[in-house]
Amino acid sequence: MARASRLTLICLAILWTALPALALEKAELPMTDDRGWGGWDAGTTCSVSYYNNCTGWLWVWSGWFDGDVLGMTYDPCCAGAVLEATSTYVWTGTCPGYGFTGTIEVSSVDSNGCPTTVLAQTSFLAVSGPNLNTWSVPAPGPVALTITVAGPFLEYPSPMVLPSDHPAVGPTGPVACGFCYPSDRVTHSFYYGNNGSGRICPGSPLFDGVCNAEWLFWSALFTCPVGVEDSSWGAIKNLYR
Repeated sequence: MARASRLTLICLAILWTALPALALEKAELPMTDDRGWGGWDAGTTCSVSYYNNCTGWLWVWSGWFDGDVLGMTYDPCCAGAVLEATSTYVWTGTCPGYGFTGTIEVSSVDSNGCPTTVLAQTSFLAVSGPNLNTWSVPAPGPVALTITVAGPFLEYPSPMVLPSDHPAVGPTGPVACGFCYPSDRVTHSFYYGNNGSGRICPGSPLFDGVCNAEWLFWSALFTCPVGVEDSSWGAIKNLYR
């Protein structure tokens, strides 16, 4: 009981101290590349992600309100792919039991890059660090992974904070855009508006004044059908004779 009470007090402290401070759209912080979930992609064919963290800095995006939708689109790495799992990364999580459980879903994507038909959906309560979800849904074309934010206080944003990479020059790092990667890299991370006040199609990119940022450490795991001919097996066996 004492432990539960301490947890409740901690969560309340986070709510009352963090919520009013989340008015800024983004802030920059030094990055430590310690994702802490090694081996989660074992047994899959490929892992697809789009971020680049060469500056050593990241943006943290806050101020999400109830009904806000954000996400990333993924291009499968092969024909006939199956989306097995995804990982999203949260800088600051939310507290259970206070109405912050939103939804996360996988949707097909139309020719404009907009999420359309929902293929799979589950509840989403952001925890600090990696948030893993398994799907096992066919992905014959591009798919969108979207999070719909939930918050019980309409006048305050959710305490959830999301990091992205940092295309602009950091306080101690180079400009990533046009240096570590091409300035015309295809954008995959978006804000899709709010379910209550209106969805945006296509989504609004995370522009940081130089280039569009991408959600940090977001990854999708795909499996692919692999055909093996008898002659291929023979060639492999010959290597070990």
